[in-house]
Amino acid sequence: MNAQSWLPYVWGALGGFGVLAAFYGLRRVTDKSLPESHRKAGLWLVNAGVIAVAASLALAIWVK
Repeated sequence: MNAQSWLPYVWGALGGFGVLAAFYGLRRVTDKSLPESHRKAGLWLVNAGVIAVAASLALAIWVK
């Protein structure tokens, strides 16, 4: 299996993970029923999601 056949799947999975992580992080940050420390921890998910999406897009542009 050459690299050209599985790279799009990796980029798609990385981008999908990023979107899901950012979404769950934003839901946690905006949930007023959680304590402040748990809400602040949601920012880590938002940041991880944004980085994963950016990495996925950068790799797709760089390789193409």
